Amino acid sequence: MRSKLFIIVWSIFLVSPLAFGQDALQGQNPETAWAISLEEVTQLALDNSLDIQIAKYDTYIKRTSLLKAESIFDTYFNVSAGYFDDTTKQPSVVFGTETGQTSYNFGISKKLPTGTEIAINAGDARNFTNSPFATLNPYHEASAGISLKQPLGINFFGLVDRAGIKITKIDIENAEYSSLEDIEETLYNAQVAYWKFVLKCEELKIIKGILQKSRRLYDIYKEKIKIGMVEQVDLFAVEANLRVREADVLMAELEKEQAKNELLFALNIDDLSIELAPRDSLSIDPFNIDLYQALTDAVNNRRDYKRIKNQLVADDINIVVARNALWPKIDLEASFTRNGLDRKYKPAWEEISDKNNRELFVGITLKFPLEKRNSRGDFQEATLQKEQNLLSLKRTERLIFKEIHNQVKEVNALKEQVSLYDKTSQLQEKKLQEEVKRLKYGRSNSDLIIRYGEDVLDAKLGLAQVLFAYRVSLIDFELAKQTLLNRYWRQEL
Repeated sequence: MRSKLFIIVWSIFLVSPLAFGQDALQGQNPETAWAISLEEVTQLALDNSLDIQIAKYDTYIKRTSLLKAESIFDTYFNVSAGYFDDTTKQPSVVFGTETGQTSYNFGISKKLPTGTEIAINAGDARNFTNSPFATLNPYHEASAGISLKQPLGINFFGLVDRAGIKITKIDIENAEYSSLEDIEETLYNAQVAYWKFVLKCEELKIIKGILQKSRRLYDIYKEKIKIGMVEQVDLFAVEANLRVREADVLMAELEKEQAKNELLFALNIDDLSIELAPRDSLSIDPFNIDLYQALTDAVNNRRDYKRIKNQLVADDINIVVARNALWPKIDLEASFTRNGLDRKYKPAWEEISDKNNRELFVGITLKFPLEKRNSRGDFQEATLQKEQNLLSLKRTERLIFKEIHNQVKEVNALKEQVSLYDKTSQLQEKKLQEEVKRLKYGRSNSDLIIRYGEDVLDAKLGLAQVLFAYRVSLIDFELAKQTLLNRYWRQEL
């Protein structure tokens, strides 16, 4: 009678929905823990992550290159002053034995986007000499003038200068794409760390549930061994099973703590004593993935694809510049100056406007390499570089198709795998229940029951792990399309 009572109690325990962690995925979080969701993790990562802040500075630093490139159009203010005294021996008394000059000059120079170099200068020089033949001594010479230099060949109307700025802007845009990729990768790592923490919490709950049932089983066997209802070997078996489960719990707690610390690190939170509890659970999303739409999204969002397209634009600019470099260097120069002379400072400056004392110069300079080896080499290099980047663009298109196709297949395969693991878990539980029925008739033993219980445990842990893999595959899919960041990024870089 007592033996039958024990078997009934043990059977109820084994087939109970609470057995072997059935409720583990629905366990309650500790009240003192910080309940956190995937959305909160994502926002915290965007706000706090050091990796994201570092990635932003890559773009900030690169943007300074535009100032450097545009500096060729800076306006310069020039000032000079000097004193000259010459008492060297002269071959003729006409020159005198001493001459001197005190001078100052100021002006503004600038290069325009058309390549035109313009300079406006004004100055005054006081000259003196002890030569008896000087008709005006001492005297002031005031002068003011303007000069222009216009390239007509290689840098035709500033073509090279403007091309350099355009390429710099393209480089900056590509740097922004690279920074956004790094930010998106950091966001991906934070979300994966969150789901890993969810997984470890689920595993710990499952294993703790098993430990609780194993301890109850061990207590029952200790009572029954006293009255001789079970063999000593059965007690050894259930005690060994209990110790294994205790070790499993210790390891699961360690892995949960490590996963929590990884998540806190991703969120740039220093206090490792914080307890976290996930709001989300491992589950399947009901939607189906459209391969064609996924490919469209990837082509529209993939930054590596955009970088190559930008590089092709830069290649076109380089080809134009290199082709223009085959021309000779032609510079058109012109200058116009007026001056005034007088013993005194003020009348000398008044003469500049009152009298037509002018100097006009117009000229052209031509410099032409006969072999043009350097220019021809640059042109060939620019042409070949564009051909290479066209091939890279084609390769990237194929790479996108392959990656998106593989990710869609992976998501769908894992979704199906979850269904199979769920069915396997149910079958393992049914198998255990059938074995319990056999135990009622004395056709089973503790060793077989424990082994079947381990099968149920493995099936539940396997289901949790494949659910985790499924959640990660969804993030991988968004990362492959590079649409993950677009869902959360609401600010300018």
